[in-house]
Parts: sequence; structure tokens; C-alpha cells
Amino acid sequence: MATNRDNAIARRLVRLADGVSLLAEGGTRTRMGNAPKSVIFKQWKLTVSHVLPRRLESDALGDDHVEDHEQTFAIPVLLVPPLMVRPYVYDLRPDHSFARHLRDAGFATYVLDFGVPDAHDASLLLEHYVYTFLPAAIDAVLRHSGAKQVSLVGYCMGGIFSMLYTAATLPRDGAGSKTANLVTIGAPINFEKTGIISAAAKFGQGFIDQLMDVLGNVPSVGAELGFKVLSGSKSITKWIDLARNLYDDEYVRGFDAVNTWVNDMLPYPRDAFKQMVKDVVGKNKILRRELELGGNRIDLAVIQAPLLAIAGRNDNIATLASTRAVLASVSSQDKTFVEVSGGHVGVIAGSSAPEQVWQRVGDWLAPRSLGSAPA
Repeated sequence: MATNRDNAIARRLVRLADGVSLLAEGGTRTRMGNAPKSVIFKQWKLTVSHVLPRRLESDALGDDHVEDHEQTFAIPVLLVPPLMVRPYVYDLRPDHSFARHLRDAGFATYVLDFGVPDAHDASLLLEHYVYTFLPAAIDAVLRHSGAKQVSLVGYCMGGIFSMLYTAATLPRDGAGSKTANLVTIGAPINFEKTGIISAAAKFGQGFIDQLMDVLGNVPSVGAELGFKVLSGSKSITKWIDLARNLYDDEYVRGFDAVNTWVNDMLPYPRDAFKQMVKDVVGKNKILRRELELGGNRIDLAVIQAPLLAIAGRNDNIATLASTRAVLASVSSQDKTFVEVSGGHVGVIAGSSAPEQVWQRVGDWLAPRSLGSAPA
């Protein structure tokens, strides 16, 4: 007769087999980025999608969220992804989705997708994102929502784009900004404090133009390799952690989603990458208020919108020192810097992100999203 111990071992073995099967089949992949959405704008390779309210979903797709608010807040939210990162970083799976979290909290939530760069996009510059793509996306959100302002939430370079846009497009009289609130997650400002990234950019100053002219767009494998190198020992120990938790379906699903994401990067447009290496990282021009895009100097000091900046304590890319510099860079009276656990990936997609980051973002935005100032 089987003992309780035997039954426990058998159950654990079955769960272990299920975990291995789930990982091998990649079952999580088909559910990444699948929050029901409607495309409200499409031009060039740019797409803006509205995350549908739950009452409009034809299929909950396994979403276990229990909240079902009607739209509560007047100011919508636009999630801005970084370059090289697919926007499903905001919607990794039905039960682990920043986009659904904000929607369920009562925000009209929109997701921006810059598209997949190819050889025809090699000449794209940072100013195209700041002066063309982001404004077009924001105007689409405002038309669709009927609001006069939008809250911009950006991870990594998405946060930097959001700040550059806000500073670059602020009317001369300082009134009528379309940015109601700014939220940055893992977005460095002082690149002198990014360690190996800063050192590499300075080293490459003399030959980056020639290298990129030969290489073209940075291939996606370059970003994937960079993430792994900068993750240090974590890129190895994560597999040990997985082996220890193969019996845990939820852990395996989370691992599969994040691992798929970091191995599914996008190419980086050649000329925009040159600007990043030479001006943004190598010469630290954002912090020094010397960055020129499209012939205009961009100074973050003109920003007065409420700002929430979140950074991971173990982030080797957007270090605490590099991200904290945003507080001194903007003129906002309402500004908050928050440290949370996790590295550059974990801060947006890790197991603690829902509580430490997503909930905090929603709670911070709520009282600042009740009304929209006239344009």
C-alpha cells in the first residue's frame, strides 16, 4: 500500500514531468501579448492598440483578474516600449500582464508598437521617434479616448523617449502639454553611472560610424547577447533556479515567458544606434543638456509634469545612480524615485513586479488622472 510519502513523491514527479513538458512545448508563447486589443492607429510600421475593457472581451483567454471596472480615470495611459524590445513585455501572459493590470484598475490603456526595423529603416534617427512616431501615437490616443492629455509609461528607452518627447514638444509658454504624467521604469539618465555600458561607448567613439556602416542595423542577436552579458552570473544561475522549480507550473510559465522575451529582441536602426553610442551614452548629452535632435537642443529641465521613476536595486544596465539622476534633471515639483527589488528584466517582468511596480504605478497615477487640463 502506498504511503503518504510515496503519494507525495508521485505527485511531485508528475508535476515535474508537467513542467518539463510545458517548457519543451513552449505553451506560454502562444499567450504572450494576447490581451484582447483593437488597433486604433497604424501608419508606417507604427501601431497603437487599445486594450479592450473586460466587458468587451469575447474570450477572457484565461485571465484570472477579478476586477472589472468601467473606465474610471479621465486621463489614458500609453505604454511606450524601448527599441529592440517587443511591446509584449507589457503583456507577458494573461495572469502576468502590466497592460491588463492597468486596464483592470480603471485606466484606458494603450500599447505602442514601433514595429520591426529592417534595412529600409537604417537611417531612422532618435528624432524620428521623438518628433514623429511618439506624437502620432499620442494624438491617436487622445482622439480615441477624447482626453486632452495622456500619461506616458515607459520602460528603459521607452521612458527616455517619453521624457525627451515631453521636453521637446512643450509649448513655449509652458502650458498645454499633452503629457499629464510621466512614469519611467529602469530608465537611465546619467550614463556615466552605467558602468560597462559607458566604458564600451567611450571605447567605440572613434570607430562606431565605420563599424555600423558596414554592419547596418544592429542585429537582434546583439541585444540578446548584451542582455546576457550584463546579467552576469544570473544568466547561468537562472537555469539552476529553473531546475529547482520545475515542479512549479507557475514558475515554469514565468520563466518561459521571460526567457522567450529576452531571446526575441528586435534589430536596432543603424543611425539611431550611432546617436545612442556617441551622444547619449558616450558623451552623456541628456544629463548635460546638450542633446540636439532635429536641430533643437533638448533640456529635460523644462519638464514640469508629475514624475514617478522606478529603478531595480540589482539592475546592471539602468543602475540606481544612473536612474536617480532624473530627479535633478526635471523641474517637476511632484516627483518620486522608488527603488524596488530586481534587475533590468525583473523590474518590469519578474515575479515581484505586479506588487512592487505595477501596483505602485497604478496607485500613483490614480489621483493624478482624475481630470485633463485644457489644451
